[in-house]
Parts: sequence; structure tokens; C-alpha cells
Amino acid sequence: MKVLVLGVGKMGYGLLKDLSAQSHVDEIVAADMNLAQAKVFAERVGSEKISVLKLDATNKNETVKLMKQGFDVVAAALPRPFCDAAIDAAIDAGVGWADVAAGFSSVFSMHEKAKDAGVSVVPHIGLDVGIDRVLCGVGARRLDQTEGMIVWCGGFPQKGTAGYDNPLRYKISWYWPYAVNSNLRSSTVLVDGKMVTSDNLSETEEVEFQEPIGKTEAFTTGGLNDVIEHLGLKGVKTAVGKTCRWPGHAEFWNKLRDMHLFDEDEINVRGQMVKPYDVFIALGHKHLQYNPGEGDAICQKVLVWGEKDNEPKAYIWEFIDLHDFENDISAMARTTAFPCSIVAQMIAKGEFDKPGVIHPAWLGYDERFTDKFFSELAARNIKITEYERNSLA
Repeated sequence: MKVLVLGVGKMGYGLLKDLSAQSHVDEIVAADMNLAQAKVFAERVGSEKISVLKLDATNKNETVKLMKQGFDVVAAALPRPFCDAAIDAAIDAGVGWADVAAGFSSVFSMHEKAKDAGVSVVPHIGLDVGIDRVLCGVGARRLDQTEGMIVWCGGFPQKGTAGYDNPLRYKISWYWPYAVNSNLRSSTVLVDGKMVTSDNLSETEEVEFQEPIGKTEAFTTGGLNDVIEHLGLKGVKTAVGKTCRWPGHAEFWNKLRDMHLFDEDEINVRGQMVKPYDVFIALGHKHLQYNPGEGDAICQKVLVWGEKDNEPKAYIWEFIDLHDFENDISAMARTTAFPCSIVAQMIAKGEFDKPGVIHPAWLGYDERFTDKFFSELAARNIKITEYERNSLA
């Protein structure tokens, strides 16, 4: 198998780690605009299967030309703004695609083009969005009537590390501006049959996971209407996605906002016009990187409920993941990049045979794909516990 990895940052590193560990993967080309960074991550993986080259993924001609060089699949960790153009190139090149970041608002416009070309594209198959949507698909498949679904997911420093003790109790494990923006915007979600809009940090709840995580603070950051739409579900009354952080997160970030540290309007600082938001982002990049010995932690819980055989039924899935120091990979990279790598390999092997741009929930809704996906996650020690209830109580 010959795989092209586009985008070689924190998550691209996870793709390289997983793909290089597979005996059936013979060759990996890691391509990024930042050649120096790509080389650093490739050398850190240390596999002779990997070669590195420079590529501007917005240059369609060059991207198509590269993709036509005998690749079985593309696995991408490009930032979201670059995904659509690269997916369009993959379709033109006739190569399957899986990624960790593509935006659902635009990518499905290429569905018919991909379907006509016989190309399978699975966008944003990571952690959240990714594993969570697959589990929502499983729940919807099992129920006769789906009434609601809620996802709780978070990533943050492990307790007992220096990273946990910083003022934000947060460190950068993925794209930092997106992490910041998730605290600043509002979300419109389906609750009890009504679309409700609220500021993301305005309402919090306590959500508990198994140790060593324990209690977290969760707040709404988005909806799950994409699952409802792409699975064609009827009668769903609640669909909410929530982010988990360590307790106290909302209060601290609201104080930072009250200090206008996220303002986009420029201010004069010693004769230089600067945006407070840009300064905050730069400070985070400098001071919130994980240091050696500081591990991250991941938690996710998915609840889907409704009716089965005219009786109430609820399914709950839960898992946590911790930084793997032995294999030098973060929990965020494991749980985000590994699902993408698994699906990319399924596409390359012909095990995922739905042409078009396919929503991740179909991996759970179509039983042919489910067992393979979750067995591969378990083989990578990402083990998900399932609970079944006859009510939400």
C-alpha cells in the first residue's frame, strides 16, 4: 500500500506513526508546505517507509499530479481551509480520501462528483468530529426511533503534571485558534424539539468520567444536526455536542473575555497597532505547548436514546485515553489521527466501498463497516465501553 499524507503537524505526525506501523503499508509520502516541520515530524517517527516533500495543497495542478503517482489513498491532516481544494484534487486524481478536519458546510457539495468518479471520501473522521459521529450512527441503527443524542468530549493536560497547574489548565494538543474560538462563539442546537442559541460558556454542567479524569465541566459547542441530515432521521428532538474541560474553565475564560483579551479591534501599543486576540494566540503558542513529561488526556461520552420494540432504550459509550509516553504520541493524536488512518486503509483495501463524500456516521449506521472500525481502534488500545439502559434515569 502506498499512502500520501497531506499536512504534517501534530495530527499528521499521528497519521505517520500509525501508517508506518502497518506491515501492509510499504510507502508513505509526507507532504506539507512547511518542509522543515514535516522533516522534523518524519524523523521523529523514524521509519524508512517515509519520504518528505514540499507541496502547496492549494495548487490544484501540482496536487493532482502528485496524487496520480500510484497512491492507493490520501490521509490528510490539513487545516480546514485547505481541505476542500485538496479533496477536489483527489477526486480528479481518482484517489480515495480520509481526513481529520474538513468542514461539513461545504465538502458535501462534491458528493456527486466523487460518486461519479467512483471515489470514496470520508471527511472529518477524527475524534470529535469522528468517533462520536460513528457511535451516533450505531445508536440510530439499533433504535426503531431515535429521539435524542448528546456527545461530551474533551482534551486537556493530565492531572498531576505541570501542564495541569498552568492558569488555564489547558495546553495545545491541536489547532490552537480553533480551541480558543470554541470558547468565544455561540451555538445553535436542537433541544426538546426547538432550535436554541446560547453563548458557549453561558451554561455548564458537571460530567464525570472514570479515573484518572473524574469530574469535568461541559458546555455546549455545537449541534449534531449533520448526523440527522445525513442519516435521514425523523423525529429527533435533541442533538447537542458539548466540550469538556477541567472544572472552572468557563469562569476563567469569561474573565479573560471581560478583560477584552479576545478583541479583534486594534489598539495602540507603543506606537504599534495590534489586535489583543492575535497577542493572546501568540502567547498561547509560546507558553502552552506540552513540555517533556507533560501528558494529555482525552475523554468522550456518547448518549443516544429513543425506542426499540415500543420500549424506551438508551445506549451510552464512554472512553478515555492518555498520552502514550512509550510510543511518543499524545492522546489527542491517537484518538484523532488513528481513526482517520484506519478509514484510509479501509478505503485503500476496498473494505469501505461507498463512493461519494460519505458522512462519518455511516460507518456506524452501515453494519458492514462498524465491526472493522471498532476492532481496529481496540487493536490500538482505544477501547470503548458500552452501556445499555431501558431509560435515561
